[in-house]
Amino acid sequence: MGGQNNFYPPNYVIFVPFPFFESFLHKNIAIYISVLLLFMACLKSDPFDKADEDQFGNRYCNDPIAINYNHGFPGTADNTTCIYPTDVFTGTYLLKDSIYDADFNLDTILDFMVRFHRVSLTQLKLSGFCLNGDTVRLTADRYYRAAVDSTLLPDSSMMEGHVFCRAIDTLTGTINKYKDDSNKIKVSFIIASDTGINYHVGTGIKQ
Repeated sequence: MGGQNNFYPPNYVIFVPFPFFESFLHKNIAIYISVLLLFMACLKSDPFDKADEDQFGNRYCNDPIAINYNHGFPGTADNTTCIYPTDVFTGTYLLKDSIYDADFNLDTILDFMVRFHRVSLTQLKLSGFCLNGDTVRLTADRYYRAAVDSTLLPDSSMMEGHVFCRAIDTLTGTINKYKDDSNKIKVSFIIASDTGINYHVGTGIKQ
């Protein structure tokens, strides 16, 4: 008949279950993804757990002025392992000192013994450089470098270097320790006096 459905009775309802399965599938995928992410997180945490057990058995220096500051980190801080700036300088050296004039013309080459005396973790005195027994006052840092100390003047200003050997002589400059050769030092001094400027460039070998 016209307009009548020839296939299904008028009151027959067709149940299509796709929305239910779609919702069920989405929920299960979310659960699977959550479990997978949790599993991966546990795997990633293994190296950190191992670091806690193994690497923290190391002992390292935690003093910022030390040459080996933070070497061996992570671990347990132990400042008895520290190597300080003055530790690498102390000792006696045979110094070959080349002396140049103000125009950097070579004047004299001298060989003599010098000795570093430790005053503190960063302070040194160098003896043997002056015949009258005067010592060079130096401050060493963690980069294998010792610089001649400055002088505080009566007016509270600072003068680079300090009086040395004679009251009219002022010494400035640095001494560097060779990192790849613990037995060698390099001296670069300037001495200003009433007769002009002299440059002292030398290499010392530990005895």
